[in-house]
Amino acid sequence: MQTVPIARPMEFAKRFRVPVGTLRDWEQAGATAPDFAIASARVIGHPPDIVATIVA
Repeated sequence: MQTVPIARPMEFAKRFRVPVGTLRDWEQAGATAPDFAIASARVIGHPPDIVATIVA
């Protein structure tokens, strides 16, 4: 499984409306992130400010 590191999970959760608990589960391998979530995280990473504006 490939992971996408999230440097600031609280900020990410707030900006992109993802429950913090879900992010923690994914990071700690308590649950596997679905493919769409992994793809979304990759898109958000390039550049995050523009993506945040679009989803606001």
